[in-house]
Amino acid sequence: MEEENKKPEGEQPEANEPVKTEHAAEEQNDTAKSSEGKPSADERMQKKVICALAYLFGILFFLPLVMYPNDEFAKFHANQALVVLLVVVIGELILGILNIVPVVGFIFGILCGVFGLLMLIACIFAILGVVREEKFELPVIGKIKILK
Repeated sequence: MEEENKKPEGEQPEANEPVKTEHAAEEQNDTAKSSEGKPSADERMQKKVICALAYLFGILFFLPLVMYPNDEFAKFHANQALVVLLVVVIGELILGILNIVPVVGFIFGILCGVFGLLMLIACIFAILGVVREEKFELPVIGKIKILK
C-alpha cells in the first residue's frame, strides 16, 4: 500500500493539492510586509484628520506628535500648528493692547481683525496641504522650527 501512496519524482501533483515551493513562504512574507509597510487608506485619512485638527484648534498642536511620534509628516505639521498658535496669541495680544491707545486705537483694532483673517487664511492653506499630503510651509512663519 505504501507504494501506491508514493508518487514518482517526475509526476505532477493533482489539481486540488497545494504546491509547496521554497519561495512560496518568502513571497507570502513579502506581500505581508508591503501591505504592512504602506499605511492603509483609513490610516492615512486618520493621520490627515489629526494633523488638520492641530491647525483647526491650535491648542491641539501636540496631537500629531502623540499619535505618530516617529512620523516626519506629523512632526512637520505639529511644528507648523505650534508656530501658528504662538504667532496668533502673541500678535492678537500685542494688537489688542495697542487697541486701547486713545486716538489711534481704532487703527490697531482694524489691524487686529486683518491679522486674524490672514492667520485664518494661512490655516486654511495649511489644512489644504495636509489633505494633499504635502509639507506646505506657510509664508513668513513657515521657516520657524520649534519642534525637532
